[in-house]
Amino acid sequence: MRLPFRQVLKRSDFDGEDGDARSLCCVLMRSLLLLACVACASAFLPAAAPLCSRSTLASPPSAQMSRVCDISGKRANNANRVTFSNKHNAYLQFPNLQTKKFYSAELDRTVKLKVATSTMRTIRKLGLDETAKKYNVDLSKF
Repeated sequence: MRLPFRQVLKRSDFDGEDGDARSLCCVLMRSLLLLACVACASAFLPAAAPLCSRSTLASPPSAQMSRVCDISGKRANNANRVTFSNKHNAYLQFPNLQTKKFYSAELDRTVKLKVATSTMRTIRKLGLDETAKKYNVDLSKF
């Protein structure tokens, strides 16, 4: 017995020897129940995260680069920001660091350094190798 798609089954349909209607009804009920369970379960799940996000690729916050000049060793200075009411708020004065490539005649290659701009003036005046000797820095490590 073949049933139309939207026909409502009655109790009398199952009493006969025809097992097609009964099996069709069981399959429809099971698939409907499964669909309802999946819909309920997916409604309460969190939104799917992207497979690869920027935050997972970035380095951890504990591995922050140091803000120290490679040649002179200049680092942040502890200072106070004084308000009109003479309230003191501590803050750091960071050196003006620039990453720059310099040519070393002794090593016969370029060296990439993180240098304070005040040290760049000294390098311009004395040269890279002479400035490194002045501050006792081994340029072969860079």
